[in-house]
Amino acid sequence: METSHPIKINNQLIYGRDKTWLESLHQNTNQLILTVEIDFEDESKIQKMVFNGLIFYSSTELDTYEKSKWSSSWLTSQSNFEIIEHSDLIHERVKIRSDYNVQDFKHYRVSTYDYIIDVIAKDYQLEEVTK
Repeated sequence: METSHPIKINNQLIYGRDKTWLESLHQNTNQLILTVEIDFEDESKIQKMVFNGLIFYSSTELDTYEKSKWSSSWLTSQSNFEIIEHSDLIHERVKIRSDYNVQDFKHYRVSTYDYIIDVIAKDYQLEEVTK
């Protein structure tokens, strides 16, 4: 069964629909770069979320995602950025090619005001962007 675990951003747990806004999404050869505006406790900041070793991502409108059959762990999540263990996405929906080691990849989920973005990648980096 899928379980979600929060990932802190700037040592804060970010949770709530109006806390994270998608500014842009860019894919290159093996990276996905999300630029998001995050409302922290004391101020709003722009962050880049860089997912390396990308093999899959999907972006789904929030209300559609909520009604989907794969939203069970999202409905109980407590964070807008999380890692999903025992991921149905990795183990059932996306068939990772046989010459890759499935243990090298992780399922990340980013919840923004309008979209839920699922990512399968090897790792991620967070970078603060100066306004």
